[in-house]
Amino acid sequence: MGMAASQARFLGLTARKSNVEYQGQQVNQQRTALSNESANLYNEMMDLNVPTPPSTSDYYKTVYKLDNSSDTYASEDYTITNVVKTYAAEGEYLITLSTKTSQLAATNTAYKLQHTTNDGTKYNFTLTSSTGSANLTYDSSNEDAYKGDNGSLLVNTNQIYKLDESKKSDLKGYNESVKEDADIAYFYQDANGVNHFLTQTELDTMKNGDINASINPEYAYTYTKETSTQVKGFLETSSSGRYSSITIEGNEDYPENLNNRTFSLSCEQTYDENAYNDAYNDYEFEKTTYEKTLADLNAKTELLQEQDQRLELKLKQLDTEENALKTEMDSVKEVLKNNVESTFKTFA
Repeated sequence: MGMAASQARFLGLTARKSNVEYQGQQVNQQRTALSNESANLYNEMMDLNVPTPPSTSDYYKTVYKLDNSSDTYASEDYTITNVVKTYAAEGEYLITLSTKTSQLAATNTAYKLQHTTNDGTKYNFTLTSSTGSANLTYDSSNEDAYKGDNGSLLVNTNQIYKLDESKKSDLKGYNESVKEDADIAYFYQDANGVNHFLTQTELDTMKNGDINASINPEYAYTYTKETSTQVKGFLETSSSGRYSSITIEGNEDYPENLNNRTFSLSCEQTYDENAYNDAYNDYEFEKTTYEKTLADLNAKTELLQEQDQRLELKLKQLDTEENALKTEMDSVKEVLKNNVESTFKTFA
């Protein structure tokens, strides 16, 4: 091989070697970027909060109840639900008391009129609904014949009466029912002591004996509602560190059965099953979310590892190619050296 040809070959090999080295640098940069991404995924994985199931012991709480066994005012059972120090007076607290009371509400149910009999003033009705049937009577000459006040009525069961303007607000459920239908004019009381309220139109429909008609009497029902009262008072502590008694300050705005009174306190541990179930449902949701996030991070990490393996293989191929080029360059360099020596020795 001539000197010029060898020189050209060497320059070509040098260019190829530089290109291979450049590709190797690019591959290394890509692997570095993948390594940084993998590190970020690992850090993100380490920052995940592993959900822990709730412990039943965390849902037992100490409950203080007012002892009203000697209460001559009322029989409500009060429970202390919150205590906050006022700092206005030594030992004074703002205390939240909770009690459950029966409340009245109204609704209506569709009753089907089956049949009616009458002798001009007295009527017998049979009403049916999905909840049962009722046999009612109505005597127009005796529609005002009920007595009592303050909610205590002297009535015949399932007998329809006309509402007395002076007494109707004392009927249990009337105030709730009249909000549902302002045209209420009659009522009857069932065997359970629940008052049902009728409009004039509904009574007329029943009296006319329209067996295809339906009526919707409003009726009152009771439900339990928890109410809270805030009072200021003083709490005594026993040797065990628990509250033993409460003295409520005098205030005309407080209920009469609490105003300016002292109660001993009973203490018990109660388990809040609903709160535990809610917490466990939250745990199940957090666990599912955690497992999904962890699976996504692992999938991303595996993808990065596959990409890194491909780059590593490419880098080995470039390294093999570079070694081959180096070997060939050494061979060409040797040829160039021999050419130089033979040329210059000729003229020595």
